[in-house]
Amino acid sequence: MTVDQLDVDGALVFACLLYLTDHRESAQFWWQLAAGAGHRAAAYCLHLHHLALGETREARHWLHEVTDDVLDSEAPDDTFLATLEAVATYVRRTGSSLASAPTGGLEMEVDRLATTGTGSCIIVQRPDQRLADRLHDFTRR
Repeated sequence: MTVDQLDVDGALVFACLLYLTDHRESAQFWWQLAAGAGHRAAAYCLHLHHLALGETREARHWLHEVTDDVLDSEAPDDTFLATLEAVATYVRRTGSSLASAPTGGLEMEVDRLATTGTGSCIIVQRPDQRLADRLHDFTRR
């Protein structure tokens, strides 16, 4: 698969869904895929993910990817990033991240993908049309 064939926004959404349904290692894989294709939001998710794990070096690396102006898209301004960081700090301090996300039954579809993978691979296989349809239905509600 080439970058031109990759739905980078879709990879980000899938990674976030994986994270919300407690498939953290798979989420990291898909975020890295999207971030490697230049998606700044995926890089920011990786920054937060590594902060939550206490991996400050990795978190700094991904934050640099967010702010680096080498990418084609415009880097977010300092005020926007400061606001995101303030919200993330608040969530970490108050434990709000322990609240369950409203995934509306999407867990079953993600778990289906996780169990139909090959062998002992811990990475959830790529999304299929069935998951896309379920996610589309969920977002319409």
